This record gives sequence, structure tokens and C-alpha cells, in this order.
Amino acid sequence: MNLKRILIAFLLLPSLELKATFQDATELYDNQSYQQAFTEFEKLAKIGHKSSQFNLGVMYLEGTGVKQDLVKAYAWVKLSDEDANKEVDFLEEIKGYISDKEQLASAEEHFNFLKAKYGTEAIVEKYKPEINDVNITEVNNIKPLKNTNPDYPITAQLKGIEGLVTLNLHVSPSGYPTDIRVEDAVQERYFKRVALKAVRKWMFTPNESDFPHVFKYRMGFQLGSPKRERLVSLKEKAIDGDAKSQYLYGKYGSFGVPYDENGHRPFNSNSWYFEAASNGVVNAQHAVADNLIEGKGCEADPKKGIAWLTIAASAGYEPSMFYLAKLSFDKGNGEQGTEWLTQAFETDDPILSYKLVSYVFDNDIQGINPKTLLKLLQSVLNSGVKNPVRTYYYLARAYELAGNLDEAIDYQEEAIEELEDLGETKIPVEFTSYLSKLKKKVS
Repeated sequence: MNLKRILIAFLLLPSLELKATFQDATELYDNQSYQQAFTEFEKLAKIGHKSSQFNLGVMYLEGTGVKQDLVKAYAWVKLSDEDANKEVDFLEEIKGYISDKEQLASAEEHFNFLKAKYGTEAIVEKYKPEINDVNITEVNNIKPLKNTNPDYPITAQLKGIEGLVTLNLHVSPSGYPTDIRVEDAVQERYFKRVALKAVRKWMFTPNESDFPHVFKYRMGFQLGSPKRERLVSLKEKAIDGDAKSQYLYGKYGSFGVPYDENGHRPFNSNSWYFEAASNGVVNAQHAVADNLIEGKGCEADPKKGIAWLTIAASAGYEPSMFYLAKLSFDKGNGEQGTEWLTQAFETDDPILSYKLVSYVFDNDIQGINPKTLLKLLQSVLNSGVKNPVRTYYYLARAYELAGNLDEAIDYQEEAIEELEDLGETKIPVEFTSYLSKLKKKVS
């Protein structure tokens, strides 16, 4: 008996790694790691993923990765076929293996039990956002005062390639951008370098009182023609049920959508995120959770949001672990918060690495191994961060924790020099006083 599969498309973001546990489970099955595959399918089946429910039924039928159980085989396959009536013949075949009428009654009873917990109505009630007409906040939360258009790479123009780059950055007291990092990008290999090069020379609204604040800026690279064939193709694949495309269309579907009279783009990502989340894309599970907790484009429902965060975190998604850590600390549960943070520290994502270090220092989280912080910061430097002012400041803090005051002083001086090289004359007191403190410790 063949498992059901989902074909994953990479048409829009070949550089973006999305974690889809259904794909992982299928690969585990193909590699004959049956018990692990069963565990992964079971996780997804319990959040309403129909193909995983079907595959559980097949594995119970064959006794693959789990003890054979015809009752559970029938119940899970029937649940996967809920209201679709596509597996009638297969269900009759399974019934043929069940000769005992009492056992067949048990199979129907178990189906009703599963439907009450993991059927479509139950999953919608437990996990689905209640979409509203409120537009999700635009990505850009800062506007440049002085900017120059980035170069559009010739190769991308000739190939008709369009793209997006989302940047994270700080803004200095006089408006200089620092610690510029690429959060994600469509067609990164074409547009990452030119985006970073351009923004380094921009000026923003001065930020004298909140230098630690992280701003986002999304830069679009669009051609007049062809008109976003890739996005149209992405939407078609999302409608056809491709999980990864559903997430990507939710994330980038507003690209090119005109603004309405209120200055908003009439596009709500939540429906697409929910479909992808139910299909096992952990990035989408995290996005649904964030929107539910914050009430972005849907009614706020922290209980549902935390449920999605827990699902994504259990699949190994470090951003969800970090989110749960912050929620734990906010509720005064430092022990649980530290536990989630420790798991999130395993990330190899430089953007998340920076967020983790920032959170530790900006919230004075105690008991973190400075070697861990130094490792995370090194990954940030290796990622090509531009104007790394605050990165150097955090390195100085980490080296101080490690007891290496000479390195701490060197990096804090680097942070101040980096600001001065940009032309900043209003060096934050936070920086100068910290340098004085370090030097007094040495003397």
C-alpha cells in the first residue's frame, strides 16, 4: 500500500529553507525508519493533516513501525476521507480483513472518537484563526529620509527575475542605519548584496531614545513586465494544496497588490498560513501563532497561538522555542523560560541568533553561558551584517561575562569607532559609560 505524498515546489524561494514535517516523515518512511516516520505522521494527524491521517491508517494496516491494528487502521483512513468519499473502496478492503462484527463496531466507534478530537470541525475549533477585516501591519515600520535606489542586477533583468529583501536594522541617534541584516529574501542570490549596499548609505529619522529597537524594511525589486508570473504560479500551487506554496503565498502574496484609499494592502495572510500550518509547515505554524497572539488580521486568541507555538517547537523550530521562552519570562516563569532559551540556542540562523543575544542582554537574563552567546554572535558576523555597531557592543558584553576584559574593551571601542566612521556625533551614553566601566575594571 502506497503512502500519500505532497510534492514540494521551490519555484519562488530556492534559498529559503522551510521545515515541513510531512516531507520529513515521508523521507523517514522511504528510508525504512518506520518508527520515526510513524511518530511524525502521528503529530501531524493530530492537527488535522489528512494525508498523515491516511498514512497512519496504512501503517496500522501493514504493521509498519507500529503493531498491526485493523481497528485503528480503519478509523484513521476513514477520518482522512472525512466528507470526501474517495477511499470508499479502500475502506471496504480493510473491512474485509475484519471478520468479527464486534471488532467492526469497535472500528466505527474508534472513528467517532478520532473525529471528535481530530476531525475537521474539532481542528477548526481548536486551531483556526477567526479572520477579520483588519489588515495585517505592513512590514516597513521606518521610512528613509535620504535614500538612493539600489542597482537592479543586470542578470536578474535579463532573466526577468523579480525579488524582495526584508532587512532588519537599528537606527542611530542621528539616523544612520547600523547592524543591517537580511531577514529573508526572494531570489536572495540576486538581490541581497545590492540591498545591503544601498541601505548602508541611507539616512532615517533620528532615533535618540530607542537605539536598541529593531526596525524592518522591505525592499521590492519589480520589473514592468512580465507581471509577476512567479507569484501567479505560486498562488495556483497554493490553491492546489501545495503546503510550502501556501506558506510562501501567505508571506509574499501582497507583493504587487495596490494600496487602498486607507494606505493598506487588502491582503490577509492568515487563511494561507493556516492551510500550510495544518499541512505541517512549521514556519506557517509559527506565523499563525504570532498573528493569533497579537491579533494581527484575526481575532486575538493567545490560547490557540500557544498551541501552535508548542506544535512548531516540538518539531524543532527554534523561533517558536524563543517565543515560548519570552512568554514564560513575561509570566514570571524564569526556569521554563531558560529551558526554552537553551533549546533555541541550537539555531544556526544568524537572524535568530542576533535576536536571542539581544533578548538576553536587553532583559538582563542571568545564568547564560557566555560561550554560547559568543558562538551566536560569531554566526551573526559571519552572515555579513553591515555597520555592526550593536553587534560589537554585544560582543563586548559577552566577553565581559567570560572574564576577558581586554577583548571586551576592544570590541566596545570598535562599536564606538564604527558609529564615528558613519558620521555619528551623538554617541549614546550607554556606549561611552560602558566603556568607562570596563576600563575601570582593568585598572
